[in-house]
Amino acid sequence: MRILFLLMLLIADVPLDFFSSYCSKETVDSVYNDCYIKAVDEFGEDAPAGTYYLMADWAYATSLLDLSQYCLDKAFDYDITDQVLRADCLSLSSAVARLKGDLTAAIKYAEDCLEIDRQSGIAENISSSLNNIAGLYMTYDDAESARKYIDEALALEKKLGRSGYLAIRYGVASEIYLHLGLNEEALEFVDKAFALDSLDNRSEKIAVRRSQKAEVLMKMERWNEAENQLEMAVSVFRKGNSLNSLAISLAQLGEIRMKNGRHDAADEAFNECVNVCLSSGNIFIESRAREGLWQLNRASDPELALTHLERCVDLKSRLATKETDEQMRLFNVKYETLKREQTIQLQRQRLRWALICVVLLLMLLILSVVMSVLKMKAANAVERRNAVLIQANIDKERLLALAKKDIPAYVSSEIEDIVARQVELPRIHLTAREKEIAEMCAKGKLSKEIAAELGISPRTVETHKNNLFKKLGINNTVELMRYMQMVFAEKEK
Repeated sequence: MRILFLLMLLIADVPLDFFSSYCSKETVDSVYNDCYIKAVDEFGEDAPAGTYYLMADWAYATSLLDLSQYCLDKAFDYDITDQVLRADCLSLSSAVARLKGDLTAAIKYAEDCLEIDRQSGIAENISSSLNNIAGLYMTYDDAESARKYIDEALALEKKLGRSGYLAIRYGVASEIYLHLGLNEEALEFVDKAFALDSLDNRSEKIAVRRSQKAEVLMKMERWNEAENQLEMAVSVFRKGNSLNSLAISLAQLGEIRMKNGRHDAADEAFNECVNVCLSSGNIFIESRAREGLWQLNRASDPELALTHLERCVDLKSRLATKETDEQMRLFNVKYETLKREQTIQLQRQRLRWALICVVLLLMLLILSVVMSVLKMKAANAVERRNAVLIQANIDKERLLALAKKDIPAYVSSEIEDIVARQVELPRIHLTAREKEIAEMCAKGKLSKEIAAELGISPRTVETHKNNLFKKLGINNTVELMRYMQMVFAEKEK
């Protein structure tokens, strides 16, 4: 069987390396065999096309969109006589095109599929096509049209009694009714879907319902409940292969965390979402995450925000269709305006920082000039004070010398002149300890000697001496001794 299958692939000119680039050889062999055997059983003479369809379905389920589209294109190369198989290929092509952002192709495939299904009269297939078209209209933000299709699909599934498919329809209905502003009805639909999936313990489907319910709870501003649902959903999606579902949930988490002001956590969720989307090729969800990153960074990092905005605009433009050209034109105008505003904001921020730097430099320059002037004035004041003290000492010594002599009348005038030049010592308040230390310094005692006599540390003595220098406007111990000599001279008078 495997040899026959491989021969069929070679005849069909299938490059095995193309598939090997996506998965291991063991997986390739397994998928090929399984798909071929199943195609032979289900589609008979259309087995080659059926094989490609089944491989495309497998690739889609594992979020390998490019591989899925490649297999579908190969399937359409055959003249498919089985209309059910043709409809299945069209339906899957629509789903792939939607996720890849080609909405024009997606809606064309879906409409062709529905036409075949209505001709066949198979209720199950009609329900599936109606569900797909409803989802596409939601992509166009046309919830009213989507509602018409999903209501018809729900009515069919209730008659068919297929719980799993009915749960899917309820999930889509929840999204549509939410978009229409009917929050309570949306919550009711998603709860019904959750209950049906829970009965059969469909873990990944349950996770999808949690994601859908979170979307409803977000609209109802029940943020904590929504985040709890998403965290449980994400943990399931990370274990499976549903990259698209994981991307949607991560985008939702980012929006909730951004809303709550948890910017670091929001940034982490949005960036993980972008990475997942880059792996799966889902530009629709990537645009949602990029928009979130733009909003998140527009104030703190305008340059980075602009990068995300440009990518978002590019992705949104790819989603344009003939039916929505005007809408997308307006969207692009909006985002080009926002882009210009972002650029202007970035320029303003840079200019603001430049002005701040200039102002700071000017302030530093002014402060430097002021400090220099103050330092110069202080130095001049000290010099003047020292000059006064020196002159006073000289005068005192001359007076003492004259006092030792008999003062004749002719020198009395000289004494009067000297006394007239004496300046009154400044009245400065000194603590008892400072006076004590000053007096000891005047007697020529060293700091260690003063410390030992007073029972304090030399460091404490130095501290007191520094305080004395500041109060008296002097610089060293010698000047302090001169000052105290003047004080003693005043006391003797």
